[in-house]
This record gives sequence, structure tokens and C-alpha cells, in this order.
Amino acid sequence: MGIFLDTGFYMGLIDPTDDHYNRSLEILSELQTGKFGQIFTSSFVMAESATLVASRTKKDPQAIREIRNFFIGNEQIAIILRANEEIESDAWVIFQKLNLRIKNKVVSYIDCTNIAFCKKYLLDNILTFDPHYNGWLTRIS
Repeated sequence: MGIFLDTGFYMGLIDPTDDHYNRSLEILSELQTGKFGQIFTSSFVMAESATLVASRTKKDPQAIREIRNFFIGNEQIAIILRANEEIESDAWVIFQKLNLRIKNKVVSYIDCTNIAFCKKYLLDNILTFDPHYNGWLTRIS
């Protein structure tokens, strides 16, 4: 049993004006109890989260320190997975399927790598606020 953490959760932890701020804090408490088992994310999510935090907070140094700590600092939440050729190849297949299926919205390649990681590591749960994971994984939000 385990769970994969997506970018929206991390953004919610940092930005009090984010729509998911309160829910992200609640879920963080649940994660800390072990309710969802082992906790994972990826280097892709780390990169996307750092960029999004820097952008949305206008490069606030405190916000940047906080997001770093959630990934590689003393408040690290999850094990960081790194892609190999198999993950990248699977992500491209998923990217094509999702973007042909979902109209009027582009699903990011990073979101597709999240699905590929979950498949490889047999993770059924993803902590995300994005509905395009429905049908692929059990969405915790």
C-alpha cells in the first residue's frame, strides 16, 4: 500500500491563498499517521512544484525554502522516485492516450509520468486535485 503525491498538494501546503490550502494541511496530518502507507513523489513533481511556487509567490525566498524542505530538507514528506527509460516510454504512451481522449485540456507530460510511476511501483492512490487521473488511479483529494 502506498500513495503518490502530486504538485497541487505541495502548492497547497505553501500558499495560504491556494484553493486547496486547508485540505492540503488536513491531508498532511493524515499522511503522517501512516494511513496511506509508504509515501512517494518524483523528481518531476519536485521540479514542477519548485517552479510553480517561485512563480506564484513572486520568488518569495521563504516559500522557496519551504518547498525545498518538503522535498529534500528536514521536513521531507515522500521518497523521491527518478525516471528511467521504462518510465519515460510508458509516460509517452499515457500522454498520447490522455491527450487524445480529453478535449479542451492538455494533460501535462509530468502528470503522465505520475501515472507511469504509480503503475511501476503498484501504487493505486494519488494525492491530487486534478480530475484527469480518474479512471487511472484512486484520487485522494
